[in-house]
Amino acid sequence: MAGIYEGIRAILLPFFSIPLSWFYDWTGSYVLAIFLLTLVIRLFLLPVSIKQQKNSAKQTRLNAKVNRIRQKYANNPQKAQQEIQELYQREGFGAANMGCMPMMIQMIVMIGLYGVMYKPLSSVLRFSDEKITAIKSVMQTALDAAAKNSKRGSVDMHEINILKNYKDFTAELTEEIGAESLNELAEFSEKFTFLGLDLSVTPDKGNFNAYWLIPILACATALLSSIYLYLKQRKQNPEMAKNPAMGCMTLMSPLMSLIFTFMFPTGVGVYWIISNILSFVQQIGISIFYSPKKVIAQQMVDETVVRRSKENTTKLRVENEKK
Repeated sequence: MAGIYEGIRAILLPFFSIPLSWFYDWTGSYVLAIFLLTLVIRLFLLPVSIKQQKNSAKQTRLNAKVNRIRQKYANNPQKAQQEIQELYQREGFGAANMGCMPMMIQMIVMIGLYGVMYKPLSSVLRFSDEKITAIKSVMQTALDAAAKNSKRGSVDMHEINILKNYKDFTAELTEEIGAESLNELAEFSEKFTFLGLDLSVTPDKGNFNAYWLIPILACATALLSSIYLYLKQRKQNPEMAKNPAMGCMTLMSPLMSLIFTFMFPTGVGVYWIISNILSFVQQIGISIFYSPKKVIAQQMVDETVVRRSKENTTKLRVENEKK
């Protein structure tokens, strides 16, 4: 599994790091660059979200027929399921498109984004692998020695940790990578903040401080989206909304946001907040422009056009046969 994760991340990294670097050069702000990158990704995935909305509307339209089938075959669940599947097939409704495929796409995108978030020096500053390896070598030796003397485990020197600890090794790093690169690193480190919070710091669960703001905001913005989706589902499909599992799912995403943002550096949490806000705005926009009533009405018009086209084709064929 780890090999698959690393493989996906390696493939996607250039597609995210190049635009992120462009946005950073343009704005001079790391957080704003992340916002623009996330916005572009949301726009890229917009067709997937619209397709989900259309499938949801089609499912709403088919609910009455599905309920009649279930009532008709109340004593034969297998026959009812078979009839429902045949109905879906006739209507061109793909139940799999409601969840699995969009979720897989979003998960793959998230892997690529996290790869960029953990590699700010190579993805934004475009430091070469040799330069980053040299920085790690200088810092890793000293940090591992300190960890050994204090009888603690070795330090994982990923790029975010470099930003967190490089100031303790300015003399060594100046000699190793040069003053110009060190100044570039220092300038980026000053901009690697949000509301005065260092994005390289991971919030401490056992110590209440300003960094708790990020998990709280991540949880609140996820809760906002979850409640909105629940209310929309309740309006479109009241029977499904009565399922206790719906209530659990409504709370699951905010809870996971809260837990995960305590596990990752603050920069990842800020991305999570931005993504939640843009997702909420996107949901509202799709609900307005692709409301179930509008989608169902358009589907009925399209079906009428197709049906009349088939009728005309059949009529012409019959007339030609008579001739």
